[in-house]
Amino acid sequence: MHKFQYRLLVFAAVALASCKFSPNVEDGRIHCAGQTECPSGYFCVGSSASSTGICCKNKSCASSLSPGQDGGGADGVIMTRLDSRGSDAPTNDASADPAVRDGAPDFPQESLPDVPYVADVAQSTGGSSSSGGMTGAGGATGTGGSIGQGGAPVTGGSTTAGGATNAGGVTSAGGITSKGGVTNSGGATSAGGAGGTTSMGGTIIVGGTTGAGGIVVTGGTTTLGGTTSAGGITAAGGTTGTGGSTSPCGVMPVSPNASAQAKNLLCYLYNQYGNHVLSGQQEANWIANPTDISWYISNGMKYPAILGSDFLYRDGVSCTSVTPSTTRGIAYWNARGLTMFRYHMGMPGAGLTCADDCFSGANCAEPSTIPTAAFFNAVVTNGTPENTSLNAKLDYMAVQIRAMQAANVPVILALFHETQPNGWFWWSQTPTGAVFVQLWVYAFNYLTQTKGLTNIIWLMPFSGSPSSAYYPGNSYVDISGADTYGTNQPFTALYTSCRAIMGPALPIALHETGLIPTPSAMFPSAAPWILFNIWAGYETSANTVANIQSVYADPQTITRDLIPNLK
Repeated sequence: MHKFQYRLLVFAAVALASCKFSPNVEDGRIHCAGQTECPSGYFCVGSSASSTGICCKNKSCASSLSPGQDGGGADGVIMTRLDSRGSDAPTNDASADPAVRDGAPDFPQESLPDVPYVADVAQSTGGSSSSGGMTGAGGATGTGGSIGQGGAPVTGGSTTAGGATNAGGVTSAGGITSKGGVTNSGGATSAGGAGGTTSMGGTIIVGGTTGAGGIVVTGGTTTLGGTTSAGGITAAGGTTGTGGSTSPCGVMPVSPNASAQAKNLLCYLYNQYGNHVLSGQQEANWIANPTDISWYISNGMKYPAILGSDFLYRDGVSCTSVTPSTTRGIAYWNARGLTMFRYHMGMPGAGLTCADDCFSGANCAEPSTIPTAAFFNAVVTNGTPENTSLNAKLDYMAVQIRAMQAANVPVILALFHETQPNGWFWWSQTPTGAVFVQLWVYAFNYLTQTKGLTNIIWLMPFSGSPSSAYYPGNSYVDISGADTYGTNQPFTALYTSCRAIMGPALPIALHETGLIPTPSAMFPSAAPWILFNIWAGYETSANTVANIQSVYADPQTITRDLIPNLK
């Protein structure tokens, strides 16, 4: 219960018990027609035959207060007015702005209008209380005289409890509700009227089985939550769903039943696309203790936003065990970073598993002989030796991704990277683009449906020669992009060729590069990559420390410390 409501109820109880006065509350004050209508210790100041006065602690206070003002101190009127967050805190408190919490900058959202900024989405879990209190705005009933939060009395079913509407629902109005993270789902209207025909919430609900605005509203015909969905970040006033049809921003991951964290991450990428770039660094996980990430700290910079890794390198563990690289990826997420994996998968063959993977040579990622059309047909045909081998390698991937899923870690998966016509890896040596797409869709269905993985953000990773014939389509791709080891940054021609294939909305990533691109050259339109990922070792061999320091200090570069809580 808010302090305002509590004081009102106490005041009313005292009045009824003593029968000395009947409070008349207007604009946050106690009005009186005579001394008997003020409690003990207060004076009825300014009353006359034609107007009411104000209950004050001294006889001069009323003249110094404007309507609705909180008098405060010894001279204040009995009741103080609360701000829209339901507390006595000043409204200019920086903590009220979700965009500045935890060091997260206030990023523009031009590409997704009316989408809440996804920051601190894990802080609220739909608990038993929130800003807005445990009672519905407008009191427990819709009968006149109950007071809305900070507003005029409700006089029946025609007004919304709480007087004015909440802008974005910072204060939950009605029921036992939680803010559901940074913002209340339910749009711009107050949830739940006291009396009348009222709709709780707006047209977008952030997850859960009930909408914003509480569980119980008395009075009138009430609809719960507008358009309700299962899934999303947290339910405002309900329960957290999984695998529903909406996301915090209206853009759904392509994985069926996507996890809340995958939804949050994809929305965050869409939020930043076109105005910021996420920094990334591939680690040399073919050695036991890679130092690519710590190099940044040693040179006075912040951690990259993204840790790049590779499933090829198992560091001696079996195909059914969690690798040190996966463990580091989980730790990076827990430190507020993101994880992106690729896989130099060995070419499938009879009896081959992840234990036989290699980078270059016979049956390696870069094979010594080009596979035939018959091979590609066999590899996606159930029961063949090639298909059994492919499944075994995907099973190994699933062990790693499932470990991340169990830790609530979403992973950006750049499977079959550097694809192009007549490429150097076996998966891009298909006879046609359609055959590659068939391979991609097979792997997609195997990991999401057969293995039930829900935490993947699917990145279609072209080489420096992207081809629309090899693009699986937006039903199987969350983000896409290309790579280059050229020197003509920000690689505008490459970005433009990707955009021609993927369209203007899908975020485009520079998923692998030698030279770091400069944000001042990238934005606003030359090549606004959503992320860059410097390959292991190239932070020193292709760049100067001063150049990387300059890029990392740029306000349009996102480092790990600036990523909001996406859990």
